[in-house]
Amino acid sequence: MAYYAAPFTFDFATSIIQVDDGVVAVDVIDLYDAVKEARASEEGVLYDEIAEGSGLVSLGGGVSVGLTVNLLGGWQTRFAPGSYIAKVSNGNLVGPIAYSAGVQVLLIQSAASTVVAVSESGVGSAPTASENAAAVWSAASRSLTSTVISDVRYVNGIQIDGTGTEANPWGPA
Repeated sequence: MAYYAAPFTFDFATSIIQVDDGVVAVDVIDLYDAVKEARASEEGVLYDEIAEGSGLVSLGGGVSVGLTVNLLGGWQTRFAPGSYIAKVSNGNLVGPIAYSAGVQVLLIQSAASTVVAVSESGVGSAPTASENAAAVWSAASRSLTSTVISDVRYVNGIQIDGTGTEANPWGPA
């Protein structure tokens, strides 16, 4: 018997997770969601566990540690035969990937992975490069103005007077 959770077919008799024909990229988070669904199915409850997962612990602000999925009990993932490179990413998949004629599998793993939640509009809670730069500049500016300066100094080409404020190098405004 088999259980289907797009784009995966779980064959409980052979312990194979078959990836649908035409799917060339597997997201580990999607795979793990499908594993949990298959395991909770009417047939899945009759068999041993398919996989265990760890991670996805929230670090705040929509950022979580990465997910690691460990296939158990001889379970394997298998792509449809063809001439292509299949990619497994967005988490760590630990376990065998069964041979499929003509398929090369690119398994992207990281010991320090994170997952950043992004809304459907493409705007996430993680700061952009511009926001990061502004935050660094703001912190640097606060540290410059909180220091008492007793004489005229130049910081990054800008003249700072003895009060800790910028002096206009081109004269009065």
